[in-house]
Amino acid sequence: MTTHIKPDTLYVPELGRFRGGSNRPMMAMLEITNRCNMRCPLCFTDAQPQGSDVEIDDIKQRLEALLEVAGPVPLQISGGEPTLHPQLGEVVDQARRRGFRNIELVTNGLVISRSQEYLDDLVERGLTAVYLQFDGVRKKTYETIRGQDMSTVRLRSIDKIRRARICCTLAVAVTPGVNDQELGDTVRFGIDNIDTVRAINFQSATRFAGRYDLRSGERGYTLPQLIELIESQCGFEQGGFVADLFGHSRCNAMSLVYVVDGRLKPLFSYISEQTRRNFLGREPRQILLDLFQGKEYFCRKYLVSPRTWKFIAEAADIFGTKHRFQSLIKARHILLFAKSFMDRPSLDAERIDHCCYGIATENGVYSFCAYNNLHRFA
Repeated sequence: MTTHIKPDTLYVPELGRFRGGSNRPMMAMLEITNRCNMRCPLCFTDAQPQGSDVEIDDIKQRLEALLEVAGPVPLQISGGEPTLHPQLGEVVDQARRRGFRNIELVTNGLVISRSQEYLDDLVERGLTAVYLQFDGVRKKTYETIRGQDMSTVRLRSIDKIRRARICCTLAVAVTPGVNDQELGDTVRFGIDNIDTVRAINFQSATRFAGRYDLRSGERGYTLPQLIELIESQCGFEQGGFVADLFGHSRCNAMSLVYVVDGRLKPLFSYISEQTRRNFLGREPRQILLDLFQGKEYFCRKYLVSPRTWKFIAEAADIFGTKHRFQSLIKARHILLFAKSFMDRPSLDAERIDHCCYGIATENGVYSFCAYNNLHRFA
């Protein structure tokens, strides 16, 4: 049941704050600056060319607070534009020293697209992935959402990421009437670069307390609407996305998609719900995190389990060949995520309580939607 938050409770400091134990994020963002080298019409944080960087001692404190609440979860280093922070390399190093093993750079790509040495240094210090702003395949899309054509920057960034031998996730702000008909083309772009693009995150553009200077007056997509757009444009079978793996079922969904004879086939359309639940167990968190470690790591860890073999035997029907197991292990695949955020009018206490995505701030670790709607500018 939806429990909308009453206006008179909007500024309670603890609202949306993670407490630890069972109430902890699955991954978290660390914002290290509010400066940016762009001024996108759509910006969750209202980042500006002028601003300030978070001091390294404050960053250390936020990392320690995150460890206390959540442990060394996958970490996204963000901003503003984090590559503007003069001590970004040290930030990565500090995170690695504290046990964070999945460290991802959230970036518009301007800086890394220009310098291989810059990115290589971050990787040597402990960076494991890049979360690259990627809103579509048309020049007009970027001009609308980002205020300038970023197509060449995106291509150069992916080339630099490839040369650094790490992976990237394409981050798509799905905006009504702007890029919502490019989702299938974006997936196909990811498949064409599947050696480097491990995942695509389709997140509904949302009117937070930041900046939303777009002509579109529509509210963001709900999760079912977003999934329907992706499936229809990719030609998926229904049931390819599942929304009960992490976080709230109205917030997050995931699909593991295989490329079979040029077609895209989502794994979850080929296995029963019971088989999936048996494989994931009561706590799917670690299995999902291990997916980000890559196919070789994942297979080495889980192929010893009988429940894995049952899962594989059923999933191998994707290929319809007598060499099904070999195909499942070797076939190309990509992870697709759909994310529907809450704007202020639709804030739901139940969804906040089940949030799996946190932001490490000076005042604690908060739910992403709660922080961006209620606390960022309070």
